[in-house]
Amino acid sequence: MAMVTRNTKISLLTTAVFIVSISACSSTSVTPTTTSQTVSSNGASASETSQPFAEIRPVLISAQDFDLPIIGDGKSVLPSTVTSADDVEVTVTDSSRIIVLNEAIAEIVISLGFADKIIGRDATTTLTALESIPKVSSGHDISAESVLELKPTLVIGDTRSGPPEAIQQLRGAGVPIVLAPEVWKLSDIAPRIKLIADALGADTFGTKLLDTTQNDINQALNTRDSSTASPRVAFIYVRGTASVFLLGGKESGADEMIRSAGGIDVGTDLKLAAFTPLTSEAIVNANPEIIVVTTRGLASVGGIDGLLDLPGIAQTPAAKTRSVVSIDDDLLFSFGPRTGELIIRLAQAFKILTTEK
Repeated sequence: MAMVTRNTKISLLTTAVFIVSISACSSTSVTPTTTSQTVSSNGASASETSQPFAEIRPVLISAQDFDLPIIGDGKSVLPSTVTSADDVEVTVTDSSRIIVLNEAIAEIVISLGFADKIIGRDATTTLTALESIPKVSSGHDISAESVLELKPTLVIGDTRSGPPEAIQQLRGAGVPIVLAPEVWKLSDIAPRIKLIADALGADTFGTKLLDTTQNDINQALNTRDSSTASPRVAFIYVRGTASVFLLGGKESGADEMIRSAGGIDVGTDLKLAAFTPLTSEAIVNANPEIIVVTTRGLASVGGIDGLLDLPGIAQTPAAKTRSVVSIDDDLLFSFGPRTGELIIRLAQAFKILTTEK
């Protein structure tokens, strides 16, 4: 069976609207109204502008620059029987019509070679390769009727997929549903890949994908620049239109990425739970030198100026130096085949923001 190499690229949906872009590509991306800076995966920087560094922040880490490895050939050895993360034993006899209910799940299914078998997705799965695929959810809530209309032979989600009544209805209709465990730490990636690969009857390629993913992560951790200071970093989840402002803390997922890239997660340092409501006092006490946000979150508050004008944030060291890293939403919490490369680029961003002030 032929293996498609890691050079195969799946195009990823993103909107490049910010100013400094970190990319492993050799070309420099230029947006219509700004000049961008590209930082290659080996750490080299190529600036095409002489304007002061403070004027070309924030740093954008864009999903469109990431290769998604294709390891498998999309062939299944079935039937397979697995135990779903909700302790339900599921037997899969046909993988020809797959619905994916999570962006990270979709990445793994695609990496195993099953992209052409995906016939439905949830609304939060925004991979460009799947943009023509019908949606079966509104936000995070799936519609059982929409799923049944597509006549799937397998539905794969995670333990956040729901509501529970919809999952129960679909199982009652005979649809095999495999729920993978949630992943908030690097060590949780392997069980998710293994479960999905086993369910698809692709355990051999699952092992190869797992090895490739783990090797990429190990390389990223081992090649991190030890000379870079460990900045205090706050992940802030913002949805300005809904007035939602949360500070990531322990087991928020962002904390694991911040630590892996060499930063100190301020939420964890203050012993805060994941996604603690943000107050002016809390963010001032956190004293972050760098703020990490998602792309859609930053856009929802009007960009970097809107973010840095929020109560409390304006008084932080990060605001004074405009040290902000914006990461595409579907990339930050993917915890899968792209995670190693994300660690490398996030570490590069921290180095940029701590050495150029």
